[in-house]
Amino acid sequence: MNIETKTVRDDVSEYLKFGWKHTEDTSVRHGRGHHAEHVLARDKDMPNYNLIAALDAKYFSLKSQIKTYEPMDPLWGLIAFLCFVLPFIIYFAVKSKQKSDIEAHNANIHEQMLAVLKEAKPLI
Repeated sequence: MNIETKTVRDDVSEYLKFGWKHTEDTSVRHGRGHHAEHVLARDKDMPNYNLIAALDAKYFSLKSQIKTYEPMDPLWGLIAFLCFVLPFIIYFAVKSKQKSDIEAHNANIHEQMLAVLKEAKPLI
């Protein structure tokens, strides 16, 4: 058997969908605290390995492109409202557009991620 391993800190449920098996947990100490790490293994000789590995890479590449919206800073909003009503309105409009753009982008990424999962499911 030709086994590959991977250590991750994330939730392992997504990895299991691409043929990874959870083998053990380890605790790693870094400066201020402990981090739990999960050791995963996958047989490189399983059927459709190359396709599954490619879908795995594509899925996590797409996942890394997900953006995070940061809400408007309340202090900045208050100062802008009290001192500069027009800049506040502009700031609010820009943040609203940014939020909707990020939500649309993330929805597209999630659709692509689901398509990759659907493609991988029958192969496992």
